[in-house]
Order: sequence, then C-alpha cells, then structure tokens
Amino acid sequence: MGHPVVLIHGMWCTAGHLAKVNDLLAARGYDCRSLTLPGHVAGPRQSEEVGALSIKDYVQAALAFIREQNFSQPPILLGHSMGGLIAQRVAAEINTAALVLLTPAAPAGINSIKPDVLAATFPVFSRWGFWKKPHKLSAERLRLYAANGLHFSYQDKLISSLVYESGRALSEIAFWWADGGHATRVPAGAVRCPVYVVSAGQDKLTPASVVRKVVARYPGATHRHWPERGHWVIDDLDTEDMVHEIDGWLRPILTRATREPIKVARV
Repeated sequence: MGHPVVLIHGMWCTAGHLAKVNDLLAARGYDCRSLTLPGHVAGPRQSEEVGALSIKDYVQAALAFIREQNFSQPPILLGHSMGGLIAQRVAAEINTAALVLLTPAAPAGINSIKPDVLAATFPVFSRWGFWKKPHKLSAERLRLYAANGLHFSYQDKLISSLVYESGRALSEIAFWWADGGHATRVPAGAVRCPVYVVSAGQDKLTPASVVRKVVARYPGATHRHWPERGHWVIDDLDTEDMVHEIDGWLRPILTRATREPIKVARV
C-alpha cells in the first residue's frame, strides 16, 4: 500500500471535485482518501445544514476522518482553497508527512480581501446576517472568478455540481480579525512538516499576492507559481503536470521519512 494522502476540498465543493487529483496520485501509487466536509452532501436540506458551520467544525471533522483511517504512518495532507486552510489547521495538530496547498485560503493574520475577492463575494457580504446563512456563487460570478480559464462547457458542469457553503466559515476567513474564536489561526511554528504551495497568476479567489504570504509563513516551503492558471487548478489542462511535479517533490521526502522512527500522532 502506498503512502496515505488525505485530500480536503474547498468552498462550495465535495470530495468529488478532487477526483482528478485523487486519480492522478493513486496512479502514482499513493493511498488516497478524500472526505466530504460536514454539511456538504447535496440534498434538499443541505443549505440548512451547512449555513452556520465553522472552520473549527471542518477541522474537527478532518481530524476525526484521519483518526478513523488508522494510518500506520503520518499522512500527506492536500487541500485546495478553503481546504488548504483546513489542511494547515490540521497539520498544526497532528504529525504530518507533508503539506500540499493548492491555491489555499489564508490563515488569520493575512488580509485576503483583494478587489477581485470582494467583487466575487459582494452579493454574499451585502446580505444582513450573511455570517450565519448559506451561500453559493451565482453562475456568472463562478465563470468570472472561480472557473475563469476553463472551457465554457466544463463551467456549466461545474455550476450544476456545486453545493451551498457556510456564511460563518466565509466570515471567519475574510474577517479573521473580528473572530474571537480564532477559527483560522495557525500558531507560529506548529506546522513542522515540509510544505509545498501552488499559486496561480489568474486566481481571483485566492490571489497569488495572498498565497505568497501563506508561503512566507513556512520557512523552507516550496512555492510553485503558474502564471496563466486560475483558481481551479484541481481540474484544468495543467493538473496532470502539477501532480507530476508534486510527486517529484514528495518522493525524496518520503524516502527520508522511511529511514526515521515512526512518529506518534499529536492528538
């Protein structure tokens, strides 16, 4: 069995949206496990179930999922967008072989409200009580800000597959300075594994300028910037090349890890 990888999806998504990355890693011998976050299973009551969930709820669900797998070695964590933030929070609490962050949302202390981000989310923020209500990007805004650069027909498919997201989770990311619960805080020095970060030059949801500040949080982190790609790096024309590069980065790390004593997870 290959080294375990836990894949954590982003906002408005399910585990299925990481299928391409999952399959590409599995084909390279990794033992991939993808979870769907609480409240993200499509259904008639999905919007009600997700509306007021916190990033803390997502982190606890990811931790529980990992413990249920009963891995014999520390897993690799891979997160996209909001899932990248959740992965950082999880890696701060358990032993992790490596952390792979694909166009990640930023932890507390980094201002992520840039002009494109504000334009994409303004209809959400303009609703009174948005911090406790479910939301979803409109088709127009998804095309402009999340799926820019993807083929129009793929955008149609993506629009129909997205689910509602928690207003509370969004507010905790965007307005971390007002969150007394510190849901998005990653304590300095708590992440002790190797870190690989992907940014995209055409990303309008987690702009490259913000992702570079995430990279700076982790001394020695590897940063791969793709100038022509948008936010949806998990399923575009360059996804296979991206996964190939990630695999090349992981191999020597995992080889070194097999020569060291097995670490007990911090729980």
